Formats: sequence, structure tokens, C-alpha cells
Amino acid sequence: MFYGMLVPALSAIFIIIIIVGNKLLAGQIDRGSMAYLLTALVRRLTVTLTQTLYFIGALVVTFGSMTVTSLLVNHYAEAGFAKKILVELNFGALAIAFAFAGIMFLASGVFNLSKLSLGTGGS
Repeated sequence: MFYGMLVPALSAIFIIIIIVGNKLLAGQIDRGSMAYLLTALVRRLTVTLTQTLYFIGALVVTFGSMTVTSLLVNHYAEAGFAKKILVELNFGALAIAFAFAGIMFLASGVFNLSKLSLGTGGS
């Protein structure tokens, strides 16, 4: 059923987490857009908190839609899985995604260059 594809789907999501996490802070520094933001009297803390809220929101929406989809497929296909187990499985996957996202976001905030944050957070 749906969870036969969970491993490839989570692998793709983790790759996206690495790419997005790198582009949130270190990518802005590489492109020079962080310097532009800081000269416009926007504090770095404000930029960082905005990027953090975006990252968390994107993960919650992604895994929320995945949970709703799995519950709908389970209901209409009459697969017989317990709803509680499906929700717990998706919540556990969200927790793992938060852990990887936190590591990548930390590396993106600590290092100024994308290659250094990718090498640290993505490995």
C-alpha cells in the first residue's frame, strides 16, 4: 500500500530538507541577498526567525498532507490499518524530519559558505 513507498518518499524529503536548509541562510550569504537585507535595517535575528518559521511550516504542511492522504487512502481502500498507528507513524517521520532540518539549519547558520554548510549538515 502507501507505506511501501515510505522509504523512497522520506529519502526524497530528506534531500529536499538538505537543499532547502542550505539555501535558507548560507545560500543568501553566497548570493549577497543577506547583505542587502542587513543594509535595509532588518536584523539578522528577524531574518533567521522568519526562515525558521518557514522551514517548520513547510515540514508541518508536508507531513500533515501526507497524514491526511494516508488516512484517506486507508479509509477508501479499506486497508484495515488503525488510524492511530498511521498518525503515530507520520508523527514519528515528522520528528525525524525536524531533527535533520535542525542539523541542516544549524550548519547553514554557523557557516558562511554553502559548500561548508552542505559538507557539515548534509553528511
